[in-house]
Amino acid sequence: MLCRGNDDPIVIPMETLGGETGGSRSFTAIPITATYYSSLSSIVVNYLYDLGSVTVEIENQTTGEYSQSVVNALAGPMPFIISGTSGHWRVSFTLSSSVCYYGEFDI
Repeated sequence: MLCRGNDDPIVIPMETLGGETGGSRSFTAIPITATYYSSLSSIVVNYLYDLGSVTVEIENQTTGEYSQSVVNALAGPMPFIISGTSGHWRVSFTLSSSVCYYGEFDI
């Protein structure tokens, strides 16, 4: 779909910030998936359902490059263009409920 040429997409594993507290753990599906496409210099985020207002932060932790935006996270894909500079990247999504999901990847 969005992939062109010899692009080798990087699936960004998502986690919940803070984790669970208490003794028992239950599975909670993370409603966000993200993939980096080098040919597009973009992170394509897929919201599995309408999440409302979400603060998206993208940071290259190696170089300090940083961007933040607030989006209306409707179900479906949404691209975020980045520089594509080599380094260790972190992308985080903070919902209006203060729940935070994040993922990290290397370019």
